Amino acid sequence: MHVTKPAAVLVALFLSMVVSMVPLAPAGAQTAQGQAAPHQSVPAAGAPAAPAAGTPAAGTPPAAAAPPVGAPPAAAPAAAAPEAAKPVVLPPDPMITSAREKLEAARATLDALDATLALEGLRPNDLDEVRQRLDPARRDLAAVSDQIAPRVTDAESRLSGLGAKPADGATEDPAVAADRERLQKISSDLGAVLKQNRALLLRADQISDRISTRRRALFTGQLFERSDSILDPDLWGNALSSVSSEWRAVHYFVNDWSSFAQRRQGSLALLGIVVGGFGIGAAVVLGGRLLRRRLRTPPPGPGESFTRLRSAREALKVLVLNACVAPAATMAALAFLGGFDVVPPRASDLLHGLVVAVFIKAIGNAVARALLAPDEPWRRLPPLSDAAAALAFRYFSFAVWTLAIAAFLNAMHKVLFAPVGLTVLTSALLALFIAGFIARFLVGVARSEDGGIEAEGEASPAEQAAAASGSRPQWLRLVIWMSVILLIGALVGGYVSFAAFVAARMVVAAAVLGGLYLLYALIDSFFGEGLSAETPRARHMSKALGLQPTSLELIGVVLSGLLKLLLFVVAAFLIAGSWGTSTADVMDTVERASFGVRIGSATITLWSVFYAVLLLLVSLVAARAFQRWVSTALLPRSGLEPSLQSSIATIVSYVGTIIAIMIAMSEVGLNLENIALVAGALSVGIGFGLQAIVSNFVSGLILLAERPIRVGDTINVKGEEGYVRRISVRSTEIETFERATVIVPNSDLITGMVKNWTHSNTTGRIIVAVNVSYDCDAEEVRDILVGCACDHPQVLQTPPPRVFLTKFADAGMAFELRCVVANVDYGLTVKSDLHFQVLARFRKAGIGMAIQPWASLSRAPVDMVPPPPAPPDPLQ
Repeated sequence: MHVTKPAAVLVALFLSMVVSMVPLAPAGAQTAQGQAAPHQSVPAAGAPAAPAAGTPAAGTPPAAAAPPVGAPPAAAPAAAAPEAAKPVVLPPDPMITSAREKLEAARATLDALDATLALEGLRPNDLDEVRQRLDPARRDLAAVSDQIAPRVTDAESRLSGLGAKPADGATEDPAVAADRERLQKISSDLGAVLKQNRALLLRADQISDRISTRRRALFTGQLFERSDSILDPDLWGNALSSVSSEWRAVHYFVNDWSSFAQRRQGSLALLGIVVGGFGIGAAVVLGGRLLRRRLRTPPPGPGESFTRLRSAREALKVLVLNACVAPAATMAALAFLGGFDVVPPRASDLLHGLVVAVFIKAIGNAVARALLAPDEPWRRLPPLSDAAAALAFRYFSFAVWTLAIAAFLNAMHKVLFAPVGLTVLTSALLALFIAGFIARFLVGVARSEDGGIEAEGEASPAEQAAAASGSRPQWLRLVIWMSVILLIGALVGGYVSFAAFVAARMVVAAAVLGGLYLLYALIDSFFGEGLSAETPRARHMSKALGLQPTSLELIGVVLSGLLKLLLFVVAAFLIAGSWGTSTADVMDTVERASFGVRIGSATITLWSVFYAVLLLLVSLVAARAFQRWVSTALLPRSGLEPSLQSSIATIVSYVGTIIAIMIAMSEVGLNLENIALVAGALSVGIGFGLQAIVSNFVSGLILLAERPIRVGDTINVKGEEGYVRRISVRSTEIETFERATVIVPNSDLITGMVKNWTHSNTTGRIIVAVNVSYDCDAEEVRDILVGCACDHPQVLQTPPPRVFLTKFADAGMAFELRCVVANVDYGLTVKSDLHFQVLARFRKAGIGMAIQPWASLSRAPVDMVPPPPAPPDPLQ
């Protein structure tokens, strides 16, 4: 084939353009091009030799094999450029490099924490420090996982879009091959990093579990460490001998504090600072008292009482005002002192103990005063008598004061490095005093109830009801008595730490449960009384929100339940929070729950479940709104039959619900592959116990699709006749003529015999049967019957009414009037109207209707009338 010079020039230009584009292509494409040049490799032994230069290869066009004479010399370098091209190495991905650096740092941190936990003798503060070092590493690992996982998914989806690598010998576009190689490299690198990250996260979780285990073991060892019994004289002797050394330590501590303060401030300045601190505290206390007095609610008038919502609001106000004044005054005074740098580090620990003691006293007394209301019985929430409320307030206040003083003394012992015997005696006295206060309270309550029974005739009905309700929980008193016995037994047995812990937990639990009772009462009264459908407030809120009052009340009940559940969880953490755990352990549990649980290939997190539920609710509301718009706005204007409109609206509702559920499942991370086992279990259940349900479901779909029965039809099934009011996927509702609702399974409508009066049209035939005597004119009877039918507006003239003489009976001639009415629903009414007309016209025409045989023989000859039967003989 002869190739012209212009053609060769064009070929050379094309090759030069290809060579100029090669450095811009991905490394994978260049590698593929380099591999596609077989003449660069050395032939193996026995392989045919490569063709000589200038000789075209077999099957190669001459134009491509050897350029013609006179071609430009640039064609040869252009053809040789692909042979000389080398693969270009892609630069490392910055995200992968950064992730690997973070993984190495996290691995080093975890190695150090493992080495620390391997040591013996770690204290709670050491474990807290380990926890503080662990949490940042875990957060970094979680951030790396969140950053890399989407890229891995994206790379895998793009790689699957390119398809599998072609078989050997098949050709493929070099750009596609290069993209596949690049994506495989990215997916491999990211997958390796993600696997390392998951392994490190698992290791961090294991370290967190080890920290919690060590903390619980340490707490258990301290709790059940045995010391001297409270009956042992050595305990008291060692403690009394340590008092003098404690007093000297206090004297030295005060001198050190004074010297520290005087080195920073002068004497007069120190006096002014101290006076200023006390003045600030006193000002806060005075302001709190004035505020309480100003916000105090006067008692109701004679014969009046507060509602439970009003009482709960007053109790909450008292709780807040009494719980905040003393801590605010203490913290304000200490902040004033700290601003002048006159508090040494050891004194800071002591002042911290003082703040804790003030908080215990303020919150405990505030809860007791708000709940028991010893001086304001008109706002008391629990049903207690005045004597029982005063008694409970008195001894609970004593227990709170004991716990606060013990907390301050323990802080002081720690600061002053007091002997162990003095610390043990402080804990023993704490448990002993609290046990005594509880026992005295129980005895006093029992005596007050006995006195109340004796003076029942003199007590008011409210006090009688309170006393009756207060004597109900006898099992609770038994549990409290057993706790008191446990405290005394632990003190006698030498388990002073355990007794002190249980006593402190009992006081804390009583305060927390009291606050929980108050908040429960506030929630119940607000959502019960405040949002009740009968109250004006609920009606105003329902109008403002566009809801029905009953719907608003239902929302209030749901919200109250959620709030009460949340408060219960918080109260449980406050009561049991110190049982060998710490706040960091609790937050670690919450974070691990929020990070999610991996089930197969799906990771279900707390937030994803919450978001899925929220998305499901929103989707269901949107589907219901769309179904309502279709059924009320779109379908009525479509000209379709009402029954078909109902079927379409029902199908739209079901489809919307299914789509909403699928959207929620996709948000959680579940799909049909993840629930294959559930589907298999359902199939087995269908095969055994759910056949009827599935049969009804399929039958409902058939009814909605084929529509042999429609909403509004008049049917008769299994002896029940009425109107079809609703067709669902499981059953069909029929309203009988007696206004009763019959629920019929859909399978009975599909497999059984059903009479549908209005399947194709609403017309129906009625039959009016009459018997007349033989002496009547049959033609006249026929004309009268036809005339009655033709005169009625509901009787159709096509087909025309017909009258048939059906038989000659003993009673007379039997006629039947058969006609068609326009609407079968009015068949009974039309039949009744025809009866009235026939009776009136027969009487006017003198036609007698024969019912009894004697009536037909009333005008017959005497010899044809049989004699009446003889009366029976009473003598026989």
